[in-house]
Amino acid sequence: MYSALITFLLLLFFVVAFSLQNSGPIIINFFAWTFQGSLVVVLLTALALGVVLSVLASLPSYIKKSRLIAQQQKTITTLERSVVELKHPPAKNQSL
Repeated sequence: MYSALITFLLLLFFVVAFSLQNSGPIIINFFAWTFQGSLVVVLLTALALGVVLSVLASLPSYIKKSRLIAQQQKTITTLERSVVELKHPPAKNQSL
């Protein structure tokens, strides 16, 4: 718990230090669109967009793996039931 808090505080410190050192204005031109803002806003926005695109790109494989795991869990459950039934067959009523 404390290591996560320390890591978060260190990350927060570096983000604030980065923001203070890179607060100069910058102009971004993209086709007919022009944006003026601070360098840190542009860089952190680009970083956030990169993270979002990475998550979206990996989402299909994550969904595929989770479906495969669910299917394998069902197979394991079925096989475990079969093993139990083979080890302990139901008692047959033998009437004379």
